[in-house]
Amino acid sequence: MVPDVKVLVVGGGAAGLAAAAELAAQGVDCQLVEAQSRLGGRAHSVARPDGIPFERGAQMVNGDMTSVLTLAAEADLHCTPVPVTGEALCVTKDEVLPRGALISAVELEALLQEQALNWSSPTDIARSVWSLYRWWSTPWEDLGEARRGVRWATSRRSAPARSLSAAMDRLLLCDEDDAIARTMISEQYGAAPEDLDAAALRASLRAYGSERSDLEFHFPAGMGRIIDQLVVKLSRRPILGTPVMRITPEQAGVRVVARGRSFLASRVIVAVPPPVARKVEMQTDANTDVRHLLQAFEAGDLIKTTLVYDRAFWRLKGLSGAASFAEPVGLELVDTSYDIAGDARLTACLGGPVARARAALDRAERDRLLLEDLARVLGPEATQSTRIDEAIWVDDRWSGGGYNATVRQGRCSDAVARLAAYRGPVRFAGAELDDTFAGYVEGAIRSGRRVAQEIAADLREAVE
Repeated sequence: MVPDVKVLVVGGGAAGLAAAAELAAQGVDCQLVEAQSRLGGRAHSVARPDGIPFERGAQMVNGDMTSVLTLAAEADLHCTPVPVTGEALCVTKDEVLPRGALISAVELEALLQEQALNWSSPTDIARSVWSLYRWWSTPWEDLGEARRGVRWATSRRSAPARSLSAAMDRLLLCDEDDAIARTMISEQYGAAPEDLDAAALRASLRAYGSERSDLEFHFPAGMGRIIDQLVVKLSRRPILGTPVMRITPEQAGVRVVARGRSFLASRVIVAVPPPVARKVEMQTDANTDVRHLLQAFEAGDLIKTTLVYDRAFWRLKGLSGAASFAEPVGLELVDTSYDIAGDARLTACLGGPVARARAALDRAERDRLLLEDLARVLGPEATQSTRIDEAIWVDDRWSGGGYNATVRQGRCSDAVARLAAYRGPVRFAGAELDDTFAGYVEGAIRSGRRVAQEIAADLREAVE
């Protein structure tokens, strides 16, 4: 039996589109199928009357994300810097402070990298022992740190031993730094630190392939234009509204059964988030328990809200519009205005358990709570928004959630590396699986292209 298509790509997000476009460029017959009625996955630009789309999902890039920026250049897409002028703030339980007064994301990552996060190799064990020695042999900076050290050493911690929360406890942060650190983690990963696997997170931090912030640039025309630029590179029209239900190896290839359709392919690329992939009935190589690897992941909980204003009133106060909140945990605010005359907007991202709780409320109540949060840091003018656009990435049907899926504590810590390295007629790609920009559109594109290149090479080798 002759396969219907050489390679079938499951999923029309950035990873799947990049894989299909790469295969087309290499002359490999490829068909992409997507469950939704649209392409783009977690990149979704929604048109608005003023001509500036609301970015429901992916939005930001930095100057080292060359795959995205190359596509933007091909599309002649204008790229504008994210505004940073003015003072950033943080909101603790009782007061509003300059953001520089408390721990930064860079400092937190550096501290976590030194922690005893992984005891799986002699190198890591040696690093962990040395780190522990330095904690207790270095003079305490203040009495509070000494007290926290004694408390950590003598108390039974409630956080699971392999969790990120347990690693953060060992940092001996002051209460304010600890609260802001937990907000940064909850917003970035859509989960509480006690639910995240510390070793997996350390690997993710090490893999971030840039010294630059991930909030440098965005596109007034929308990230959807990057998706469009990938679509025009495909050799076949994508099939939409076709969720895949079963993937089964056969003697002649791999059978993919979708809603109302059946395909036979030589190779299959599964380019959907791991929590979605595991919903597909799938038979793979018996030597690798792929389902066990997929089960390691859970999608994040996130609510992304953009508020439009008549003017950027925060700048008149000398503020950048950026703020981190210790309460509610997981709330981060950033100025997302474009370099368009009169454009003034703030984007609030709420991640983790609080996002899940607020998602259960009605829309009016969510808006009220958010406006109250913003008024605490920016003043009453923050409640005078002319439009509020909201995207809820909690239990999303086709992605699971946002921004990404992460490995949870107590599961397979190296699931990312093992799933990315899996070789067989069925392969996996996605933003979570890149070795440099995991979790970003850049990482999704890189992952899709890498898998497509490997499959194209395998197919050529089989012919030769």
